Amino acid sequence: MERRNKKTKSVGNGEGSLYYSEKLKCWIFQYVYNGTRKTLKQKKSETVKDFKARVTKLKNDINIGSFIENNNTTIYLLGLEIIENKFKRNKISEASYKREIGTLDLIKNSSIKDIKIQKATNIQLQNFIDDKKIYANSYIDKIYEMLGRIFKEALKRDYILKNPLLNVEKPKSIKEDKKIEAFSIEEQQAFLNVLTPNEQYRDIFVIALYTGMRMGEILALKREDIDFKEKVIHIRRSLTKNKDGKPILGDTTKTYNSIRDIPINSLFEAELKHALNNTKLNIYNLIFIQPNGSFISVSNMNSRFKRLCTNANIGTKPYIIKRDKKEIHSKTSTYNQHMLRHTYATRMIEAGVPAEVLQKLLGHKDIQTTINTYTTIFDKFKKEQVDKYVEYMQKIN
Repeated sequence: MERRNKKTKSVGNGEGSLYYSEKLKCWIFQYVYNGTRKTLKQKKSETVKDFKARVTKLKNDINIGSFIENNNTTIYLLGLEIIENKFKRNKISEASYKREIGTLDLIKNSSIKDIKIQKATNIQLQNFIDDKKIYANSYIDKIYEMLGRIFKEALKRDYILKNPLLNVEKPKSIKEDKKIEAFSIEEQQAFLNVLTPNEQYRDIFVIALYTGMRMGEILALKREDIDFKEKVIHIRRSLTKNKDGKPILGDTTKTYNSIRDIPINSLFEAELKHALNNTKLNIYNLIFIQPNGSFISVSNMNSRFKRLCTNANIGTKPYIIKRDKKEIHSKTSTYNQHMLRHTYATRMIEAGVPAEVLQKLLGHKDIQTTINTYTTIFDKFKKEQVDKYVEYMQKIN
């Protein structure tokens, strides 16, 4: 059907066409934006003067680069797209994918789930993040960081002109931060005493205690990662989990900075050689593997660690098992195997190793992570050094 237009008018030099549509009974403005033809229609309650003013504003916004096309993408959907794309492009592991989806679920199950990116306000975002004070500070950081990625991507895609998250203050958790727990020197010795030669995982635990390696990194070591000539262990990958929580061999470490070399020293060299000499043949060429060829999971190592600590009476607490209407009094350890890494870091700080060296050995992204993680230990070490200085000065005065 032929369209009949009244008062057709070309606006500017190729800036679009403004005309009255007889068929639609309203004014129309057609223009091209980013190579695509767009149409702006007069609203029913809008006067011709107001519509033309809107057209003028639209043209000005395009000319000065402040024009934003209407977009219905919500906060949750953009977050989901970001995670899915990272996983699709092999930028995150299955375990990381699962963790990020878990964090995103807090948005999915909240009042801001269906809020459009373009409609989000700093007040809405502030109310959302304030409600998360019940979580640990580390988890609040993850939620805030995810929102940051979502709105950064929205800016990149020209969905928004200003980031509403910039005016949102991250709250502090109502929970106390978990203290970094490490073995005392006495506990460390007690733990080593229960690691008898018959202990199945003795080599693994000793290596963890004297290298600070993550358990997943140790369980992913291959023969070619051990260089006795140069006296180093090459850390190149980690045992991780897939989306179903099953252990898998990752292609890389937890983060890029975790790829590093660890010096081999006399504290664990014998255990490392013993492990290599007793390695079972397996398709992965791993040093540590189950007799049936399956992976040794980090969770299994944690369970074994707890039992060893319980046997050594380290960090134990009583508990009651109810069985057949009987109460059996027992005990368990509250410690977990990650304490071996913290113990390594603690002993290093006590020995006077600088934070920047410890950062490299632990595979932290930046030195601030190392300092923040072990703040209390560094502070204690500094105090001890000052006490030594005071004691020295008192002797010579």
